[in-house]
Amino acid sequence: ERYKLCRIVCEKRNGWTLKSFCRGSYAAVCTKTWRLGLQSNRCVSPHTEWIEKVMQETACCVDATVRTKGKPQVPEADNATRAFCMKHCDDAIDREREFLSKEVYALCRDHLI
Repeated sequence: ERYKLCRIVCEKRNGWTLKSFCRGSYAAVCTKTWRLGLQSNRCVSPHTEWIEKVMQETACCVDATVRTKGKPQVPEADNATRAFCMKHCDDAIDREREFLSKEVYALCRDHLI
């Protein structure tokens, strides 16, 4: 699977930090539904719950939004998330880059401990 990490992690409205994305992604169980050419996954992990949208043809996750129902506000980005966004997502072309599974794992390796 591939991920548009800049869209997912760096947009505040989605509610992710790099740590929460990594921990959630590698410990989640997802159920799939299809609608209008997009596959939607409702995912639940011990850390968080979210809905992600996956392009069916390319198997690329283009959006993932944390469910914040009942919480006072969307969590703020931490230093690691800000650093990732400034390094990898500053340019308009870089923001649309698809990260491969092995690249996501390389980024997440430190956050899985």
